Amino acid sequence: MKILAYDNFKPGVTLDDLRPYLRDEVSNVWRLWKAGIVRENYARADVGGVIIVFELDGVEEARRYTDDFPLSKAGLLEWHFIAFDAPLPLEFLFDPTVDIAKPWDRTAA
Repeated sequence: MKILAYDNFKPGVTLDDLRPYLRDEVSNVWRLWKAGIVRENYARADVGGVIIVFELDGVEEARRYTDDFPLSKAGLLEWHFIAFDAPLPLEFLFDPTVDIAKPWDRTAA
């Protein structure tokens, strides 16, 4: 399952408040990316903050990771989560003669 997580700075938080934590924050997310836990990471275009797409079993697991981020531990962020998955059972829209059986990946080696 994918979990979209986005943060907001708590009221009154400034860039000067964030600066001491940024190096550790970025390296932490990079390690999670390399581990396959973070799939995508974006800067928000509308306001300050980030959007992270996790590949996890649920929101509580994503919350465990975001709670461990240096900026979260410092009490500077609040997080919001949206869980989403593939739009199944999309296959019910197919004609019964369409082959959708496993194996799904039939790419030639």
